[in-house]
Amino acid sequence: MEKVGILGAGTMGTQLALLCAAHGMSVVLWNHRRREDFERSFRKIILLQSRLGAIEKSSIDTVIANVVHVDDILEIASCDLIIEAVKEDYPVKLAVMNKLMAVLSEQKIVATNTSTLSITSLASQTRDPSKFIGVHFFNPPLTMKLVELVRGEYTSDETIDEICQFLAVLHKHPVVLPETPGFVVNRLLFPMINEAIFLLAEGIAEPKTIDNCMKLGANHPMGPLELADFIGLDVCLSILETLVAETGDDKYRPAPLLRKYVRAGKFGKKTGIGFYSYRRGEL
Repeated sequence: MEKVGILGAGTMGTQLALLCAAHGMSVVLWNHRRREDFERSFRKIILLQSRLGAIEKSSIDTVIANVVHVDDILEIASCDLIIEAVKEDYPVKLAVMNKLMAVLSEQKIVATNTSTLSITSLASQTRDPSKFIGVHFFNPPLTMKLVELVRGEYTSDETIDEICQFLAVLHKHPVVLPETPGFVVNRLLFPMINEAIFLLAEGIAEPKTIDNCMKLGANHPMGPLELADFIGLDVCLSILETLVAETGDDKYRPAPLLRKYVRAGKFGKKTGIGFYSYRRGEL
């Protein structure tokens, strides 16, 4: 797969474009952002990753040249593989999938980057559900090795094999899973994050104390509240709501404090404030 199409230029879409381009692939990135705005933000991300050591300085220009930003979805049709990476919202993904199907003369392998949504349901909107698969990359995808591959009801073995070969080029470790709400990582991770928020709301401990307990006591690189801010509190709320709806299990019921923060626009790092303040650079 030498040419990869990516639908969506948000946090994950942009970083997936960077990941593929850094491994020598040609990338066509589609969304409605102005090209100048995208190119400016993309260069900032590359320079940051270079300072962190994830990308060699000598390869920056090559990586940038490997990514073409387009606003016409028709230009995605020539790609060998298409990864949909728009907002984690079923109606939004469905609308993009319908747009894509309208311009494909033949079904390509299409992967949806999702952490909770039904693969089979999205696949039903395609011409050939056997070529549709769920992929769950972890943020930041340049450094996180795991990718959960989620087999829908009709996903073929050939599709699984081709995606595994693609991920091998990216030096990722795929785990093939059946379709289940939250897959493996989020089923384990989000109850912990949610319980940490309950602890905070009940006045048991302050954010730094809760996080330090997990970092020093469980050897986690980030505490649950710091991680929630990094993921985005709006995303955390959406995932927990989906887990409750799909499983019917009350253990995933979002903490009221999480909902309160999201309603107040406190999404974490991306808004400058969540469980911690980032407006002056402090944790």
